Amino acid sequence: MEQVTERTGSLNWSSGKLFRRRLSRYWREQWRVWRTVLDWTVCLYIVLPALWIGGGMYVELWNEPASWMNQIPLWTIRLPALLIINLGILRTFAEEADVLFLLQKPDWRKGLILRGISYTAVGRGLIIAVLYALMLPFLIIIHKLSWMSVAEMIIVTWLWAIIGSLCRNLLDGRYRGWRRMVWKAAASALLSASYVIPIFLFAPQGIHMVWQPAVGLLLIVGLIPQKLRARDTFESDVQQEHRARLASTELLLSQVIERKPRIKMNKPIILRSSKRLFQSFDPATMLAENTIKTFLRRLSLIRIWLSFFGISTMAMLLSPLWVKVLLLILLPLLVSRWVQSLCDNFVHEPFIEQFQWADLVRKQMAEKVRFWLVIPVAVVLGLAAGLQMFGVWGIAAGAAAGLYWWKANEIMSDILMLKSRKKGTV
Repeated sequence: MEQVTERTGSLNWSSGKLFRRRLSRYWREQWRVWRTVLDWTVCLYIVLPALWIGGGMYVELWNEPASWMNQIPLWTIRLPALLIINLGILRTFAEEADVLFLLQKPDWRKGLILRGISYTAVGRGLIIAVLYALMLPFLIIIHKLSWMSVAEMIIVTWLWAIIGSLCRNLLDGRYRGWRRMVWKAAASALLSASYVIPIFLFAPQGIHMVWQPAVGLLLIVGLIPQKLRARDTFESDVQQEHRARLASTELLLSQVIERKPRIKMNKPIILRSSKRLFQSFDPATMLAENTIKTFLRRLSLIRIWLSFFGISTMAMLLSPLWVKVLLLILLPLLVSRWVQSLCDNFVHEPFIEQFQWADLVRKQMAEKVRFWLVIPVAVVLGLAAGLQMFGVWGIAAGAAAGLYWWKANEIMSDILMLKSRKKGTV
C-alpha cells in the first residue's frame, strides 16, 4: 500500500511543486545559517536598539530635514539604484541533478525558469522599494516630487534591474574568460547609460517619460524567450545557485576563516597554443623559444617590459641631442640586463635545470632571447630620436639602432660567458 501511495504521489509532481519545494528548502537553509548568530541576546541588545534609533532618525527627517540635504542634487539617487541594477543575479533554482531529468522535460524547465524570473522580479522589487522608502524624505520634502513621480522612478528602476539580471545570466552562459568580462562590462555600461541618460535629457526633475518603462517592458518581453530557448546557460545557472546558497555562510565566516588563494587554470592571452616560434631544433633555439614563450604568457613581465618601453621613449623625446645618443646606447643595455636575469631564472627552474645545459647552449639561448626581446626597444628608441631630429629621414636611425643592438648583443654574450668561466659555473 505504501509503495502504491508513493508511486501515485510521485505522479503528482509538477514544475510548480518542484519550485516551491526548492524555494522552501532554500529559505530553511538560510534561516538555519542566520539562527546561529541571531539569538535572543543579539536581537535584544543590537537589532532592536538599531531599529528604534534608525526609526527615530527616519521620522525626524520627515519632520525636520537636515540642512545638508538641500545641498545634495537629485541625480545622486541614481547611484544606489545603479548598484541594484548592475549587481543582481537571475535565480533559476537549478541543481546539478537536473541534467538527468529536467533537461529532458522542456515544459518543466521552462516552468522553473519562469518562476525563477518571477522570484527575481519580486526580490528586486522589494529591495528597490526599501531603497526608495528610505529616501522618500529626500525626494518628497527636499525636492518636492509628487508621489506619482516617485512611483515612476521605482517602476523604471525595477524594470531595468530585471533587464540587467536577464542580460548577465545570458552572457554568463554564452561566454567564458575575458570575453565574458568584456561583454558584461559593455552590457553594464549600456544598461547604465539607457537608465540615466533619458532622465537627464528628458526628465531633469525626476519625472520619467512614458516611453521609458514601455521600452523596458519590451526588452523584458524579448529577453525572456531568449532565456527559455538558451541551452548553454545550465552550468552557469547551477554555479550561480550554488553561490547564492552559500552567500550567507561566506558573509558570516568571512572574518573567521582564512581564505586560501584560488589557483586559476586559465589560458594565456598570447600564444594560447604551443606553436613553434623558430624553425631550428637545436638545443639553444628550443631553450630560447620556451624562454620567450614563458615571458609572453606572463602578464606581469609584459607589464614591466611595456613600462620600461614607455618611460624610455618619453625620456628619449624629452632629452637634448647629446643625451639622446647616450640614451640610445645605454637604455637597450639596461633592458638586456633585465632580460638576462629572466634567462638565468628560467634555466635554474627545477625541471629545466635537470638537463645540465652546457655553457655554449646557455650563451646562445640568452643571446637569442636578448636579441628578440630588446630589439623592439632599440628600434623604437632610434625611430623616436631620428624622427624628432631629422623628420622622415630619421627612419634610418631605427635601422641603425637595430644594427647597433645586433653587434652589442654579441659582445655582451662574450662578456657574460667570460664572467661565467671565471666563476667556474657550469
